Amino acid sequence: MQTVYVVGNPGFLELHRKHLDDNSRFLRGQVSVQVPEKEVQLFWIHHRKGLKEFKKAIGADLIWKYRLRFYFDLEEFTPQEEEKKEFDADEKALMRKAILSLA
Repeated sequence: MQTVYVVGNPGFLELHRKHLDDNSRFLRGQVSVQVPEKEVQLFWIHHRKGLKEFKKAIGADLIWKYRLRFYFDLEEFTPQEEEKKEFDADEKALMRKAILSLA
């Protein structure tokens, strides 16, 4: 089984459920990922090649209307926190020295 994360504009989850409830080939899962101003739904499909069939089951109208995106990895669509590194006093002094030597 392959995990597929569906991310789209708000409002797609309810319509999405109506389209896929009859289709037992795609298993719905629970996801606790929060993406600002988006809704996220998790599904399992048999394999990556089944994504095309999955998209057909959803329908092009829903995909375009709610700007749905499909991801196989959680890291692809979740915001990553950037490491913020402060320079210590020695590094700041070295940078000042380098800048002054260029002037």
